[in-house]
Amino acid sequence: MPHLTRKTASRKPDCRALQMSAGSAVDLSGGRRADFGERGIALLLALIIILILSGLAASLVLLTDSQVRLGQTAQAQGRVFFAALGGLEEARGRMNVSAPDTISASLPSSITQVLYIVNSTSSDPVQPTNLSSPYYDTEYSTEFPGGFASASVSTINSDQPGAGTSTAIPYKWVRITLMTEASAHTDINQDGVLDSTDPIHWTGTQETLSSSSGSLVFVVTALAVDSTKVMKILQTEVAGAAGGSFTPMAALAAAGAATVSGKAPSGFTHGSSSVNVIVNGNDTNSGGAGCPPTAASLPGITAGGAISSSYATISGNPAMQPSVAPFPQSAATLISQYQTSATPIITVDPNHVTFNGTSYTANGTTLGTQPSGGNSGTVQIVYADQPLNITGTGNKGYGVLLVNGNLTVNGNLNYQGVIIANGQITFTPASGGNITVSGGVVGAGSMALSAPSSLGNASIDALYNSCYVAQVFQPISGTSSSSISPHVLAYRELSY
Repeated sequence: MPHLTRKTASRKPDCRALQMSAGSAVDLSGGRRADFGERGIALLLALIIILILSGLAASLVLLTDSQVRLGQTAQAQGRVFFAALGGLEEARGRMNVSAPDTISASLPSSITQVLYIVNSTSSDPVQPTNLSSPYYDTEYSTEFPGGFASASVSTINSDQPGAGTSTAIPYKWVRITLMTEASAHTDINQDGVLDSTDPIHWTGTQETLSSSSGSLVFVVTALAVDSTKVMKILQTEVAGAAGGSFTPMAALAAAGAATVSGKAPSGFTHGSSSVNVIVNGNDTNSGGAGCPPTAASLPGITAGGAISSSYATISGNPAMQPSVAPFPQSAATLISQYQTSATPIITVDPNHVTFNGTSYTANGTTLGTQPSGGNSGTVQIVYADQPLNITGTGNKGYGVLLVNGNLTVNGNLNYQGVIIANGQITFTPASGGNITVSGGVVGAGSMALSAPSSLGNASIDALYNSCYVAQVFQPISGTSSSSISPHVLAYRELSY
């Protein structure tokens, strides 16, 4: 029986085992449910990570794009900066009278004169004074409150390599003006007033309102624009050596009044004119070796006082400019600057010049050899320390004539160059004769040109000629017409 019981017991199911088996089944079922939950969390985490990575990638793309744009803008800014700088340097180089493309004769001689160098193409014209132009010079009116309405504007073209094509340096224009306290927004003499009428001069160490020593300060402004429409304006102040500078103001420039009178037309012709006195501020430069390009027109007559004329042809831009005050050019200052390079008149032609103790008289004198044919001529800088009277016939010259006193011409004279007299100037030709001055004339006092009917077919010609002005000043060191470009005094970048 005990054996039997064991056998039966071995066949009898174990309730605990069944319970464990059942429990195991439940546990296994619960484990499968946990697996499915973990798989859902992993998917969610993966989506979150993908979103984060996508956001980072998008940020990197945007950042890269922003950096590229910033780099492109920086490159454009650099291009237009150096383009504007190139414009400034072209202008400064061409201010050198020895440059083959010199603009020295076209430089402003008064604060109302403006010279532009434009870099136009046929498809992109540059018109800095045209309000509807994309390159309109808005800066000018901030420097000169009268704006272009009160300005005398001249324009010449850039001659850089590739000028007029897409390969040219992309500056649009360069403006050259004289500097004043008002235009520079700087009180140079510290008097509390921004002077808008007197040009600034450079003494070699400082800028000053005094013209007694120093050279004129020019302001050169350049606008550059590239294909992306990025713009920059650069500006520089330049001046010649402190020894002085000379740019003609007009064919005739008199600090006092000016009178021009001829004879009534009576079948007489002088050249293509029916009058016998001609004053021409339009450049008569006909070109040739060593000559600059034709310059912008100057006034026929500029005077500190009134201008009266009768039976005379006066032309220029404008023909007459009376009552200019204060008069911007000092004959005494110019003479003091240039006389160190001059030869006394009694030494230049002792056989035809005499001195009576108070004045000189020249008769048939030669003051420099004029160019002729293939001969370039010989420039003579001549100084008369007392008044000078030129009389008789055969008087001629080529160079610069400096007279410390009155200059009276009561005879015939053919002079090519510049005459500067620290006193009154009187031109009266001999009967049937002629006085011709090609270049420029400056006087500290009144000026009178007279060729009345009583002198028969006598005539007077006062003609602006940029070539003679440029050539005769080449031997004079220390002027803006010397063989170096003007000095740079300051650079600045302006907002546009």
